[in-house]
Amino acid sequence: MAEQLGASGAVRALVATLPRAPQLSDVVTGVGRMVGKPTRVVDVDGPSWGPLTALVSQFEHENLVLVPADAPPLYRMHCVLHELGHLVHGDVGTPTASSVAEFAAGGHVCRRALDADSGLVSISDDDEHFAERFAYELATVLLAGATGADERAYG
Repeated sequence: MAEQLGASGAVRALVATLPRAPQLSDVVTGVGRMVGKPTRVVDVDGPSWGPLTALVSQFEHENLVLVPADAPPLYRMHCVLHELGHLVHGDVGTPTASSVAEFAAGGHVCRRALDADSGLVSISDDDEHFAERFAYELATVLLAGATGADERAYG
């Protein structure tokens, strides 16, 4: 579906299912419905993320978006939205269950993932562009609700 709609169309389709002033958790739930599998965000505290900023893993029963526990809130939001974009796009560049377990145990899977040593499938620039566009457009929707509070506070 996302391939036919493009990132903008996928965002419009998703936003149509969300509450009026959606939160990031609403988007995560909405993407889960869109892809037909529960999706949740997991904050991971580990020794090294290497050069990666977030990771998505697709299991039979759920999708996980792994993000660094110490990521600043705005950066964390972008990382989560980007990884959700990969799910909506149908990308398969996700680690195996064993590589996620190794990563969570501090095995530095992220660093090896760039060398394709952990069972990851390389994704194309088109996949990355879709995920970035998806994240950008959804961020504008999520952050639009903040402008009212800013207006009230700062005039």
